[in-house]
Amino acid sequence: MLLGVLLGAWSVAAGTRWSESEPLSYPHYLGRKVYVLNGTWDFAFLGDVVLEEVEESKLGDDLWEEVAVPDAFDLRPDRSDCTCFADAERCRRCCDRALGHRGATECWGDVRRLEQVWIYEENPQAPFDACCGVHPLRTQRGVALYRTALDARPHTAGLLHFGACTLRCIVKVDGQVLAEHAGLSPFWVELEASERVQREVLVLVDNRFGETHPVHQAKYDWYQAGGLIRPVQFHQLASEELLYISSVHVYPRSLSTVDVLLELSEPAAPAGLSYRYRWDEAPSCAGTEAWEQMEHELKDLPVPGGQAWSPESPSLHRLTVAMLSPTHLVLDCVVVRFGLRTVTTKGQEVHVNGRAMKLLGFNRHDLTDSPVLAYEQLVADVQILLSLGANFVRGAHYAQDARFLDLCDVHGLLVWEEVLGWQNTVEDFHNPTFVMQSLRMAKEMAVASVNHPSVIFFGFFNEGESFDDSEATRTIYHAMASQLRRHSGHTRLIGYGSNHPGKDRQLEAVDVHAFHLYLAWYPTTQPADPQEVEGIPDVWEHVQQWSTHVDAQKPMLITEAGAGGLFGFRGPVEQKWTEEYQALLLKTHLEAVINNPGIAGISLWQFADIPIDRAVSNEQHRPRGLNNKGVLGMYRHTKLAAAVVAQLLRGLHGEELRLPT
Repeated sequence: MLLGVLLGAWSVAAGTRWSESEPLSYPHYLGRKVYVLNGTWDFAFLGDVVLEEVEESKLGDDLWEEVAVPDAFDLRPDRSDCTCFADAERCRRCCDRALGHRGATECWGDVRRLEQVWIYEENPQAPFDACCGVHPLRTQRGVALYRTALDARPHTAGLLHFGACTLRCIVKVDGQVLAEHAGLSPFWVELEASERVQREVLVLVDNRFGETHPVHQAKYDWYQAGGLIRPVQFHQLASEELLYISSVHVYPRSLSTVDVLLELSEPAAPAGLSYRYRWDEAPSCAGTEAWEQMEHELKDLPVPGGQAWSPESPSLHRLTVAMLSPTHLVLDCVVVRFGLRTVTTKGQEVHVNGRAMKLLGFNRHDLTDSPVLAYEQLVADVQILLSLGANFVRGAHYAQDARFLDLCDVHGLLVWEEVLGWQNTVEDFHNPTFVMQSLRMAKEMAVASVNHPSVIFFGFFNEGESFDDSEATRTIYHAMASQLRRHSGHTRLIGYGSNHPGKDRQLEAVDVHAFHLYLAWYPTTQPADPQEVEGIPDVWEHVQQWSTHVDAQKPMLITEAGAGGLFGFRGPVEQKWTEEYQALLLKTHLEAVINNPGIAGISLWQFADIPIDRAVSNEQHRPRGLNNKGVLGMYRHTKLAAAVVAQLLRGLHGEELRLPT
C-alpha cells in the first residue's frame, strides 16, 4: 500500500478549485443558513501603499480582476507555456518547482560546489518567467483587496467566518470596518441586521511585515503567503438580534463521561432562552421539545453507548445543542463531533486512555507551492502519513486547517497543534502588541480545535528564547500555557519546542519537555562527520538525562530533528544534501528514540519540502529556495528517506514493506 500511495503522489493543477463535494468541517450549524463563499471574488493589488489610507470607492474598474477564493495572491500557480520545449516531459521537468524556485538547474542555470555545498546559480538570460508562466504577483508584497456581495435576508443578523486571512486583514461590510485580525488562526465577524438585501464584503489584506502585526516576522522559516488562504463562510442567523451559540465545548473526563460548556454570543442573552441537547442521532434540529434540557454547563455527563476514541479504533460521537426562544422557536442549533479519550503523563511516558504510547511521526506544514490546499490533497497527506507508519503529526507552526484535523480524527492520527511563531525573542515578549495577538491566537486555536480528539498537544513559541529568565519572558510563557489550558478545559498537554536543551528556563510552565537538535547537520557548510552521526543516540540520552533532572515527572519528546536532502540528488552516503545522507540521519534519530524508553516520541523534520522566503535566506542554507528537509518532495514524490523511515516504522507493527527497485 505504501508504494501505491507514495509513487502515485499528487501534483497541484493550475487553478485548482475547492472541491464542491467535500464534507463541511465540524461543527455543523443546522440552525443557520450557511453559505460557503469559496468561489469567484473581485480582487485588486495596490502594492506598497498605506493600508489605513486605502479608499476603495476611488479605485478604477481597471484595477479589479476575478480570482478564486481561497487564494494566496503571492503564491498563485504558474501556467507553463510548453511551446518553449521540445516535448512535454522536458517542459514538466524544467518548470518543476520541486527542483527549485526556478525549476531544474540544467534548464536555467548551473551548479557549482563551494565549501562542500551545492550552490544553484541562476542564469539571468534564462527565459524561466516566460516559459514557465510565473504569475506576476508571485512573491510580491503589498496591499490587496478582496470583494464579494452577499444575498442576505433583510433585518436578520449574521456572521462571517474566516478559516485564515494573512498576514494582516481588515474586514469591512457595507463600508463599515467590523474587524481587524493578524496571525494565522480562524476568526468570526458579527454582522448586525440591516435592511439591505445585498451586502458588500471587502477584505483589505497586507502581506508585508510590520509593527502592527509582529506575530508575523520576515525571518520565519517558511514562505508566509498573503490572502484569504482558507475557506470563508457566511452564516445567516434566525433572528434580528445577534443571538447564537458561539461554541460547544465537549471535555472528556473519562472514557464514558464528558463535561459540556456552551459559549454564547455577547452581550448576554436575554432572559427566557432555554437550551436542549441530544446525542448521536441523524443531524436534525426538529422535535427539540423531546430533547434533554440543559443549562450553560453540564458536569460528568454519561455518553450513551460511549466508545473510546484511540488511534487503533477512532470512534466518534456527536452532540447536538439547540438554543430556543421563550416561545420555543429554534434560534440556533449546532452539531459537534468529539471523541472519548484521555491524555495524561506518567513519569517519562505519554498516556492515551491510560496506555503508554511512543509517538512517532513527522512535522508537517500546510503548504506545497501554495498554502491553498484542496480537500483531496489533505486526504492524500493523511494517507501518506499512515502509509509511512506514523501515528503522530506536529502541525508546524500555526493553527491547522479544520478539514485536516477532521481527517486526523477519523483516521486516528495524533496531533500537536501550535500557535503561530518561530524563534521569537525577548524583545517580542516585551512587545504588548505581540503578546496581545499571541494570546488571541491561542484562544482562537484552542476554541476551534477543542472537540478534535486527535489533538493531544497544544504548543506555542516554537524555538523561542526560553533560555531567558526575565519576568517578561516568564510571564508570557505562563500566560500562554494558561490560555491554552483554560480554553481546552485541561484536556490537552501543553508544551513548546525548544532548541535550548541544557539552558531552558521556562519548562515549569508546561506539561512535557520538547527539544530540537539538528545533530550532524548544521552548519551546512561543514562536511559530514561520521563520528557525529554515530554519536546521535548518546547526545539524545544526555539531553534526556538533563530533562529528567529538571523534572522527572514530565516526559521528553524530540519535536524536531532532521537533515536536508535535495530531491533527486543521489550520491555518497557521507555527502551532505544527498538523499542517502538524509536517510541515514533520519534513521539514526528514529532508532535512538525507539531504543530509548526515556524518550516519549519524535516528530522528524519534516514531511515534505516547502518554499521559503528567499529574501531572508541563502543558497548555502536553503538551496533551491526550499526547506529541503522533507522525506517527500514538495509535490509528495518520495525521497529515499521516506522508504527508509517507513521500513523502520512499519516494522514496529510487524508490517512488511516492499522497497522501490
